[in-house]
Amino acid sequence: MSGMSKRRSVGWLTMRWAAAAWFAIAVASSGGRAQAQAPDRVISTEGTVTGKVLSVSTDAVEIEERGGESRKIPIDQIRDVQFGGEPQSLRAARSMLARGRAADAVEEVAKVETAELDGAEPLVLEELEFVKAAAAGRAALAAGADPKDAGRLVGEFLAKHPQSHHYYDVQQLLGDLLVRAGKPDAALTAYATLAKGPAALKVRSAAAKAGMLFDQQKFAEAMAEYDAALTIDAGDDASAEQKRGAELGKARCLAQLGKNADAVALVQGIIRRADPEEKELLARAYNVLGGAYRAAGDKDQDAVIAFLTVDLVYNGSPDSHAEALAHLSELWEKGKNPERAREARKSLQDSYPTSPWAKKVAAAGGA
Repeated sequence: MSGMSKRRSVGWLTMRWAAAAWFAIAVASSGGRAQAQAPDRVISTEGTVTGKVLSVSTDAVEIEERGGESRKIPIDQIRDVQFGGEPQSLRAARSMLARGRAADAVEEVAKVETAELDGAEPLVLEELEFVKAAAAGRAALAAGADPKDAGRLVGEFLAKHPQSHHYYDVQQLLGDLLVRAGKPDAALTAYATLAKGPAALKVRSAAAKAGMLFDQQKFAEAMAEYDAALTIDAGDDASAEQKRGAELGKARCLAQLGKNADAVALVQGIIRRADPEEKELLARAYNVLGGAYRAAGDKDQDAVIAFLTVDLVYNGSPDSHAEALAHLSELWEKGKNPERAREARKSLQDSYPTSPWAKKVAAAGGA
């Protein structure tokens, strides 16, 4: 090979190496965005569909599968929608929301950097707005904080994205925030919006109204709304799940109305029929059972067992676990077991310091 040919060969190789090095640096600095984007995923009660989300609405999410066929997944079957191009912190924050960790979700979604959103699709940007609003709203409710700022974010999301697949969930959240703000009539309007959706959402609408009435100590009226939820004609799995929640609400009403035996029987039936994997439902059920035993006045030991079941077995739901610990601290104190009472209070304060249950125990002099 001539000297000129060698120089050309070396120069060409140098250019290729330089280009390869530049590409590697570009990929690294962009967090890997130069690689092929991961597919979208719609996780539903019927399984997971992988492909490309084409559109979302209040009724369904349309996704094009890898084979080219498109499917519409009904909104009441959807558990989660994951976008291939969404930042990891956004996905993690949404997962935290689903597990009841709203305060953690607020911190996690704040980690999303502007650079991660360069070239992001509109649905990803919409998802970011949803998680920010929902996390703020649920964190405010969980902490018993002023709902004004969170309510503004939630209202802005609904006004900007009236066709979001999160629409009904956010309407219910708005209703909850309005209840906290002392605006029950406006809350009822928000809850009524859910009744425009499929059967499972109609059940949720009635149950949400009932929950508001229960908090107002209108127990007979609340039970009537729970009964209305239970009589809605629906045979799908999503509606059945919502109706189990309504049954728990009815049991709480029965206990408050002095019908403790009926309340206990109703909850025990729910527990027997529940799938062992329905851990959030079971946590709520054992708390309601414990509350019914406490209301009876002479079944504190049974109440302790119910709340301990949440503390030791079904402690994955922060709200339910905090509630169980608060009851245990009171029951141990009443039962002349101050050491166990202190342990329950410490666990409550350490794990859920902003919870209304922690504040209630502290206000009662148990801090």
